[in-house]
Amino acid sequence: MKILHIHQDYPDGRPYPYTKAVSNLIDGCKVQDSNLEHLVVSINRTSNPLKVSTQVFDQGVSIVYWAIPLPYIYYWSMKLSSLYIHNKIKKFKIDMIHAHKLTCEGVLAYFLAKKMHVPYSLSIRGGSDMHNTKRLSAHNPFFSKIFNKAKHIFWVSLWAKDYLQDTLNLNQEKVLTSVVLPNICNINLSYPHKDFSERKGYITAVSFHQYKRKGISELIESIAILNKNDPSIELYIYGSGDDIYKNEIEKLIVSFAAQSCVFLKGQVHQQELLTAMSYCKGFLLPAVNETFGMAYIEALSVGCPILYVENTGVDGYFDDIRVGEKITKLCTHEIAKSIKIIEDNNEELCKQIKSLQNTNFLSMYTYENVVFNYLTQIKNV
Repeated sequence: MKILHIHQDYPDGRPYPYTKAVSNLIDGCKVQDSNLEHLVVSINRTSNPLKVSTQVFDQGVSIVYWAIPLPYIYYWSMKLSSLYIHNKIKKFKIDMIHAHKLTCEGVLAYFLAKKMHVPYSLSIRGGSDMHNTKRLSAHNPFFSKIFNKAKHIFWVSLWAKDYLQDTLNLNQEKVLTSVVLPNICNINLSYPHKDFSERKGYITAVSFHQYKRKGISELIESIAILNKNDPSIELYIYGSGDDIYKNEIEKLIVSFAAQSCVFLKGQVHQQELLTAMSYCKGFLLPAVNETFGMAYIEALSVGCPILYVENTGVDGYFDDIRVGEKITKLCTHEIAKSIKIIEDNNEELCKQIKSLQNTNFLSMYTYENVVFNYLTQIKNV
């Protein structure tokens, strides 16, 4: 059986931003079941029809397609682009399609599935899917149709479920039979958790060009405010990026007079970052528009409490478990208040997370379980 994966942000060798969430899933599938074949159509949109192009890479085809994200025009431009994509892949024998978002990849999958007479599945990733249902609200009945005709639904962003149910009037039976599919996280379930007494300061990790939507400015200001009353409250910022963004972050540190309590640590390997997390009181990332956020799970795997934002990232995965603090919006006052709560309750939080380790509560995020659950559903389709 051959699965066609359609995904934007896939590492295809082009100079576009990418994430490895889907490529990690595909790599894991190849290891667990060598009988399945995987073909990737990596897509990037252009509004200039003269820049449409195709390149072959190891796992499939990279296509820069034409589409205009404006009401009414979007449908026809996506349909036209699906014909272009079909022409590039029609030589392949495809048995099913997996679109890794609803409102972009899912649109292409819908048209391609009709053309190729195969079923398709969908992943729901909240950031762009929610953005498009707001920006392209005239197409919401069409997005609903795409959802309802999918053979299977995988929820990556649990926090988006209620909003999309209400906005798109989704088929409830389809929602009830859908499954949770978190991103694969490279974690060690038996990592030795440090005692709270060994922990000092707070940590975050960010690609510098994303610092605004990751809430770094508000976070630095919050740390500066708290440090005035408690000099032990410090923040270590790990990450890398262009000098222009690094300089902007450094200017923020100066503007909030936080030079004595906020420190840029640079980029390190994942294991070094996990070790640093294991010695900190909390992992603070008040990011907005976050699809999932593997770093939160990595922090918890080494016993580090987390701070995250409602309706983004890992929200929805820990509704019944206290693993840190969830804030309702990106504002300095609320961030500072939540950090103080983590500070005052650090012993209790660290012990809670350590006790949860004995139940393997993070096992659903491991490579073995994510891939196994995914393959089970795909084979049922």
